[in-house]
Amino acid sequence: MIDLEDLHKTWFIISKNKYMKTDAQVINFFRAIQQGKNIVKDATPEMLSSMNADIADKVKRINLLFDMMKEAQKKAFGGIIDKNY
Repeated sequence: MIDLEDLHKTWFIISKNKYMKTDAQVINFFRAIQQGKNIVKDATPEMLSSMNADIADKVKRINLLFDMMKEAQKKAFGGIIDKNY
């Protein structure tokens, strides 16, 4: 089950730091996304359909942000990691 209190706290940190004007905001934004993914990792489609729209939307957006972050990391660093030495 998703801890709704943690989800709301994490979403608040994400939204508060979304413009990332300082290094601290960048760090807080990315950490909050990773924390959010840990909170919602076990969410199933059945769970999402039983949640209210606001909570389900937060779960969906956290998953999307995490996937975008993962893809950006792969593009930025994948060539370095994939090199055969």
